[in-house]
Amino acid sequence: PLGACGSLDVTVREKEAVKLAGVDFNEVPSAEVGWALAAVLEAVPNAKSTIVYGGGGKTLARLGTMGRAQQVEAGAILEKAMEEGEQAYLADLQILPGKDEFSYLPINTQAVVVQPLGDGRALVLGGNKVRPFTARDLTMIQALASFLAQTLPET
Repeated sequence: PLGACGSLDVTVREKEAVKLAGVDFNEVPSAEVGWALAAVLEAVPNAKSTIVYGGGGKTLARLGTMGRAQQVEAGAILEKAMEEGEQAYLADLQILPGKDEFSYLPINTQAVVVQPLGDGRALVLGGNKVRPFTARDLTMIQALASFLAQTLPET
């Protein structure tokens, strides 16, 4: 009887992508920053929102679908990622108590990546699907964030 369970082919059913409920923005301070953010959206298909936080409550750039809050207010998750200089990946945002921290993203954002850029700045990405980002995507985000950090204006 137990042998039958061992021969079952079980596959995890992926969640469907959702249409993010928000407003489209294209606010970038320079062509280089615009290129970097557009490159992230192009290279990482399930990323639909990109925001650059400049520290001190400043939002430096927004591209893609955004939520109700107009400015980034750094919460515990964003602060910790910037302090530690480590990428934070929240694969299923809807089940986490920290989701309220990301009010600048659409309310139905499914996943978030926070990529520190140094000097109290960070790139925040919102995804339209639960567990949408692969290891390749996360590496690509790091690489593009490195370029982005060099092209941002001084804060």
